[in-house]
Amino acid sequence: MTWKGNRSRPILKSVTFSEEEWRWIRDAMRVENRMRRSAGLRQVGWMAFARNRIRTAHAVNIIVPPDLRGLSAQVARIGNNINQIARQANMRDEATYGQIMEAQAQLRELRGLLATLRVGASRQVEPEGRPGWL
Repeated sequence: MTWKGNRSRPILKSVTFSEEEWRWIRDAMRVENRMRRSAGLRQVGWMAFARNRIRTAHAVNIIVPPDLRGLSAQVARIGNNINQIARQANMRDEATYGQIMEAQAQLRELRGLLATLRVGASRQVEPEGRPGWL
C-alpha cells in the first residue's frame, strides 16, 4: 500500500518559511485557537489551520488615484490649516464662530478628498460553486 492509500486527502504539498514568517503563523494559530476555546470549539492543528487559511483567502484590489502626490499635498494643507485653528483655540481657551466654521469646512473638504480614494475588494469564487469540503 502506498502513502496515498486510503486517505481522503491524497495530495501532499510542502512549504518552507523564514523564522519571522513562522512566528507570525504560530501567533495567528494561537489567536485562532484561543478564540475557538472561548467559543467552546476544539483547537485546530497546523494542517487544519493552513487548509482553512488557503480555502478562505481572498484577493484585494487596491485602486490608487493617478495624482496621489497632488492629493497628498491637499490633505497636508488642510491638516495644517486645522492644526493652526486648534492651536489658536488652545492658546486663547476660546475659538471664534468663524474659526469653527472654517475648521468644519476644511474637514468637509478633507472628507470629500478622502472619499475619492476607493479600495475595492473582490472574492474569487469557484466556478462550480462551493466545494464539498467547505
